[in-house]
Amino acid sequence: MIDARFERTRAIVYQAVSQVLVAEGLVGLTVDRLAAESGIARSTIYRNWPDLAALACEAFDELMHQESLDLGADPREELHDYLADYARRLNDPTYTAMLVALIEGSWRDEAFAEVHRRAFSQTRSRAGSILRRAQKEGLIDIRLDIAQCVEDLVAPFLYRRVVTQNRITPRQVDELHSRLVKRWTPSEK
Repeated sequence: MIDARFERTRAIVYQAVSQVLVAEGLVGLTVDRLAAESGIARSTIYRNWPDLAALACEAFDELMHQESLDLGADPREELHDYLADYARRLNDPTYTAMLVALIEGSWRDEAFAEVHRRAFSQTRSRAGSILRRAQKEGLIDIRLDIAQCVEDLVAPFLYRRVVTQNRITPRQVDELHSRLVKRWTPSEK
């Protein structure tokens, strides 16, 4: 049974993590700062989240899974839906700021790096699952490396949003999807 008080506390602390990371980046993520932002006692935060890296990744994971789309039956359609959802998330300034903070943390702190590796494993990702299913159904070339395909999916939008700071348009989603599906489709299809 889930404790309703803990769920409220968790939601408040996750919101505080998000606000601190967006406003101050990783440098601002301290238990004192989270307590001040959330109104939750430091002792409660320490007791429930002794590892700030894990807490930040939990909060990001919660943000990632809010309003997740139910994906379609055809893996090619699912890839399009995945790309559209990914673009929507990257276009959200909170999501992108938290993502950048977690990436920064993974470069500077081994605890963040380990949590980051687990959270962003390409082979366990939703995109990876869709691509494996497409391979199994013969819709994309069985010889393709799934990790490389996931990188091909996410890298263009990540670059556009994080490096150039431009929003991702629906047209760009359609174009990337078409280009990749064409490249990955076995020649006999």
